[in-house]
Amino acid sequence: MAHLVEKIGFPRLLKLLGILVVVLLAVAFILGLLSLRRTQEIIADDFQEQQLILARAAARKIEDDLAFLRREMRILAYSPAIQYLESPAWANRMQISFDELARLGVTAILRLTLDGQRAYMLDAQGSRVVKEDFTATPHYQWAQEPVNKGRIYHGQVEVEHQGLFKVPVMIMATPIYLESVDEAHPRAPGGLGGVLVFKIDISAFLASSCGTIRSGRTGYAWVIDQQGLFLYHPERDFIGDDAFTARGRRNPAISFDKINEIQKARMLKGEDGTARYISGWHRGVIQRMEKFVAFTHAHVDTEGPRYYPHVDPVGTRIWAVAVTAPIEEVAGTISSLYIRQFLIQGILIFSLLGVALVIFYHERRWTLSLQEEVERATAKLKKSEERYRSVVERSPDFIFMVDSQGFIRAANTATARAFSMPAIGLQGRSLYEFFAPEDAAVILDQVHYVFTTGRNVEHKGQMTIRGRQYWLSSHFVPLYGEDGRTVERVLIFARDITDRHLMEEQMARTEKLASIGTLASGVAHEINNPLGIILGFTEMLLDMTPKDSKQYEMLKTIERQGLNCKRIVENLMSFARTPAKPEESCDLNRELENLLKLVQNTLLVKKVELETHFAPHLPRVRGDAGELQQVFLNLITNAIAAMPEGGRLTLGTRLTPNGQVEAMVADTGTGIPREYVDRIFDPFFTTKQAGQGTGLGLSVAHAIVEKYGGNIRFETRTAQDPGSGPTGTTFYVTLPPA
Repeated sequence: MAHLVEKIGFPRLLKLLGILVVVLLAVAFILGLLSLRRTQEIIADDFQEQQLILARAAARKIEDDLAFLRREMRILAYSPAIQYLESPAWANRMQISFDELARLGVTAILRLTLDGQRAYMLDAQGSRVVKEDFTATPHYQWAQEPVNKGRIYHGQVEVEHQGLFKVPVMIMATPIYLESVDEAHPRAPGGLGGVLVFKIDISAFLASSCGTIRSGRTGYAWVIDQQGLFLYHPERDFIGDDAFTARGRRNPAISFDKINEIQKARMLKGEDGTARYISGWHRGVIQRMEKFVAFTHAHVDTEGPRYYPHVDPVGTRIWAVAVTAPIEEVAGTISSLYIRQFLIQGILIFSLLGVALVIFYHERRWTLSLQEEVERATAKLKKSEERYRSVVERSPDFIFMVDSQGFIRAANTATARAFSMPAIGLQGRSLYEFFAPEDAAVILDQVHYVFTTGRNVEHKGQMTIRGRQYWLSSHFVPLYGEDGRTVERVLIFARDITDRHLMEEQMARTEKLASIGTLASGVAHEINNPLGIILGFTEMLLDMTPKDSKQYEMLKTIERQGLNCKRIVENLMSFARTPAKPEESCDLNRELENLLKLVQNTLLVKKVELETHFAPHLPRVRGDAGELQQVFLNLITNAIAAMPEGGRLTLGTRLTPNGQVEAMVADTGTGIPREYVDRIFDPFFTTKQAGQGTGLGLSVAHAIVEKYGGNIRFETRTAQDPGSGPTGTTFYVTLPPA
């Protein structure tokens, strides 16, 4: 997630998420609408089917109730009390049937006499005999036909006005034949005796079948006959009215063509089915609304059971039964459910989105915190690395890393400076390119030991880098790989201890010279006294001996050798002499020029070319002029001796950057062999043949220079040394200014 946020940016990611949520909500809304519409269609079909079932049940109930009335009429017609009008038995018998038939809308039971002039009648007011001419009534005339014996007459529905309401009334009648026998009539006449009549309030009759129907929450049933007359309707005002005009009178602003068409084209033709239409009211609610309607029909004068599907014979009398309910009750409920579901889904989506945003927010905060922590750690590590790199780079020690084959993988600036190559250029270079072959082999042996054992190694010795001599104190440290056990590199710390080594050598030499000086001083004092006595007696003997005698020559030899011994003793005493006083000083250029006058003849004899480079205006140096002349005389004498075949002697002076005065004596001689380099300042050490030197010259010169706080060093190269260049030795004498 973090990578995604970095790639596209947090604000843009939020915008994309917002667009995605809006698209999802739009898609969910569209799908919800389509699903709502489809669900409404399915629910509507199911609801219509349920309404149709209710309508058919109501129609069957109507047919059953009509069958019951016909059955009760036949039973009553076979009663002797009714056939023979036995008084008061006929009234009791009618009352028994009336109590049962009144709930089906029968409002009166009449027994017409054969002549049609009287009627034995029972209604809600009780029984009585009504004198009236019934001969013109259709049911009386119908009953006179012998062919109708045993049949039931169903009269047309007539509308009677009862107060403010209209009541649809139907006459059901059957002819009565005198066929029953009892004690009073043991022999039945068998002829027509009259007519039995039921007067039926059809609205009440249908209310028992349709009044209890509830379709949905407020749906109801209504019934019309084949003339379009409302036989039953919950709206009491509609009963008895024409179904094609009653609605229009109630609300002329609404077109009822749809329901009229349904009634005319389908219901009154005996079809079963469902439809929709526009209505203007429903159970007291007056407004324009769309309704579901399911319709079927009940047979009025058809006896016997009815089976589906069937085809009604032509002229069959039917009553159309309809069950209707507002669509809003079904669709509104579904819509409210869908709206609630949509709200729940929206709340759920927004809740999930909120939770996702909270998680994303905390994750981003955690990521940012982690990034800050990483950045701080990285900065700290970078700072530490820079500090480490600075320490390594600024270190005067040689620090470099090599692999097992001796190839350099990294190096610091000091190493690059010593190797005379940029640090980046050292990568992949072999140690043999910079070290002398024997030194590179030594280093590689140490590296192999570290790779093999994993231990640190320390090595100290002289090594040659690019032809220059170094004394190095080296530490070989293993660098392990990621597994912590395998040595992958070796880090080498090499400290240049050349100056320290020379200082240690000088200190050792000084200590040795001091010891020898002490010894020489003692020996000189012990020899000087008897030597003085020998020279004194020799001088006395010379005075007493003729100069041309052989003894005189022998005494002169003794005196000459004695003086030689005295000079040696004096050198020894100078070697061990205490430091000069600080106030002693001299002009070094002038002393060297005076000294060159003394050796000029020797230089010509030895065929040595002289070259001088004296810097002008040098400060006076600390030291005795005579002793310093002795120092440089020894150096010049050694230089001339080093050039037996002639050469060039170079003398020079200069002022060093630290204010010291430095004198240089250089020759182009054979140079000092490596094995003698450490011993040339030792007293009595000489490479000359016996009798050609005492070995005290350099040691005395060294003692004199150090006595005045100076320093003497040399560089030499022989023909056997590696590299190219002229041979010879150069001595540098550095003296402090006075």
